[in-house]
Amino acid sequence: MESAVKLGELADKLSPEGIGLATVRSLLASNPERFAYHERKWIPASRLQGQGRPFAEAMAIVLHRYGAPMAVDMLVTEISRIRQAPEEIVEEIIRRIARADRSFVSTANDEIALTDWGFQATDEVHARAIALNGVSQEDLEAARKRLEGIDWRSDLGIEEAIKKAAPIRMKLLGAVAYTAVNSADPKSVLIFDSRDFFSKALSVQGFVFAPDGVIHPEADTKKWISAAIKLADKLAPSVELDDAAPIEIKPEDIDKLVAKILRSESSTTATKLLEENYEITISNKTFPDDMANMLTALKSNSAIQWVGGDRFRKANDYPEYITEVPEPFHFVTTTVEDEEGELIDVELTDDGLSSSLRKLLGHPLATDVLDEDIQPAPKTMPEGVRLVLKSIHRELGTFPMCQLPTDWLDAKPKIQELIISDPNGRELQLWVNHDVRLIYGFIDWWYEQPVESGAVFTLQKTNRPNVLEFAWLDQPDPVVFISAQRMEELRQLGIQGEERSTLDLLIEVMAHWPKGADYLTLLAEVNVVRRSSRRLIASLLSSYQCFYQRSGSPVWHFDNKKVELGFDKTKRKFIKK
Repeated sequence: MESAVKLGELADKLSPEGIGLATVRSLLASNPERFAYHERKWIPASRLQGQGRPFAEAMAIVLHRYGAPMAVDMLVTEISRIRQAPEEIVEEIIRRIARADRSFVSTANDEIALTDWGFQATDEVHARAIALNGVSQEDLEAARKRLEGIDWRSDLGIEEAIKKAAPIRMKLLGAVAYTAVNSADPKSVLIFDSRDFFSKALSVQGFVFAPDGVIHPEADTKKWISAAIKLADKLAPSVELDDAAPIEIKPEDIDKLVAKILRSESSTTATKLLEENYEITISNKTFPDDMANMLTALKSNSAIQWVGGDRFRKANDYPEYITEVPEPFHFVTTTVEDEEGELIDVELTDDGLSSSLRKLLGHPLATDVLDEDIQPAPKTMPEGVRLVLKSIHRELGTFPMCQLPTDWLDAKPKIQELIISDPNGRELQLWVNHDVRLIYGFIDWWYEQPVESGAVFTLQKTNRPNVLEFAWLDQPDPVVFISAQRMEELRQLGIQGEERSTLDLLIEVMAHWPKGADYLTLLAEVNVVRRSSRRLIASLLSSYQCFYQRSGSPVWHFDNKKVELGFDKTKRKFIKK
C-alpha cells in the first residue's frame, strides 16, 4: 500500500490471515523501528529513514527493517517511493547493485537479502571465523553431530543439511559448512564462498528465513501469526488521540449489526463489530463505555443470543446435546445384599467417615459432575488453572466445571461459547452449560492425548473475553494416572462384574496395590470399572473392616484375612437414609 489513512483499510487486507483492526493497531504502534505514523498516515518507517541516503544504503535500510529476504518487485516499489523515481530505472539499479555489492545476496527465488544475515568468512582460521560470527564452540560441535554425513560440496548438500537440521541459525549452518570444506592449512585453496552459500540456503523450497536469524520449516510459520495476535492483545497501546465521547448506537445501526450476526455461521464478537463499524479498539480511551453501549444494544434484540463475554449468535444456535448430562455420568446403584439381608453398598454421613476421607471429599480430583459441592469463590482469582483429565471425560469429550474455581468463568449467561487455542495456534470451540456444570466439545483434542486418565493441562485467561490459552503439561498427575494396560484390566473387570457389589469391585481393585493406594487413586480406578460416587467409595473404606490405614499414612491397605468380618457394626447408625 502507498499508505494507510485508516487502519481499517490495512485490517481489511489482512483479514484472511485472521488479523483484525486491534491487532494491526497494536503491532504498528509497538514497532516504531518498522512502522511510522507520518502526516496522519501509516507507512513503513524505512521510507522516512531512507530519504537522502545513497541508493545502496537505502536498499540496506529497507531490507534491515523488513527483516527477511525481500522479493525484488517489492523492494523496487519501496525504493522508488523513497527516491521518487520510475520503477523501471530503480529495478535496473537494484539488480546491478545486488550483483556487484557484496553487502547483498540475490537468490534463485528472485529475492534480495543482506549478506550480514549469513555466515561471513573468507580466509580466517576456523576459531576466528566462528568467533566473528558469534557462534560458540559448543553450538558448533552439537550442530556438527546433527549434520554428520552431509557432503557440503555436492549440489544438494545445503538442501539436505537444512532439511535435516531446521530450525537452525543460518550463521551456525554456515559455520559447520565453512569448517568442513575450508582446510585449516593456511596454504590450502579456499573453497567456501559465504555469499554463494547464503544464496543457495535461502533458495531451498519449503523453508523460511526469519528476523531471528534462524531458518525454519515453512510449516512452523503458521504459529507466528497467532503468536503475534496474542502479543498484540497484551500490548494494545493507545495510538490516536481523537477519542472524544462514547459512541451512541442508533436503532438503524442495531439492525445492521444484528443482520451481520445472523448472516454469520459462527459467533460474532462485539469487539469485532466495534472495529468494523466504528474503528474502535481496546486501545481507545472510550472503549469500556463503547463496549457497554454495544452489549446493551445487542442483548435487547431477541433474534440473537448472548453466549458469554462479548459473543453473540443466532438465538438458540447451540448443540442440543449440551442441555443434559450424558447417561454414562449417572451413578450405578446396586441392590446386592449380605447374608443378613442388609445392603452391601451403603453411603455414610460425614460423622461415619474416616477423618482423612472427610477432608478429601472436597478435593477437586474427588469431585465430578453430579457429585460436587459448589465451593465459595476464591478471594484472589487466578489467571491460570492446572487441570486433570479423567478417563470418562476423555471418552465423552467433556470436562467438569467442579475443577475450576467458582466464578473463574462468568456465571452469566448459563450457556456460553468458549474459544481455546493451543501453542500451535489451533483453535477449538467449546460450549459451557452452567446448569449441568459441564464443558462440551473437547473430543478431538482429548483423543490426541494418549494418556487416558491423569493427563494434565492448563487454561490461561487472555485479554479477550471467553478466549483461553490451552497447553498440555508433560507429566501426568501421579495420583490419578492409569496406564493403558491397567485401563484395559479395569474395563474387563467392569464387564465381568456387572452383577457384583461395588465392595467386591473395590476389593478387586485394591488387590492390584499390595503396598496400598491413595483414596483418589482408588476412586479413579473404581470409576473406570463402574461409575461410583466419591462418598460411596469413602464409605466402603471407612465401614468395612478389611480396609485400614496405618497411623500418619494417607495410603489405604487391604487385608484379605478380614474380609469375612464384613461391615463394622458401629457404623450402622451413620448409614444415610
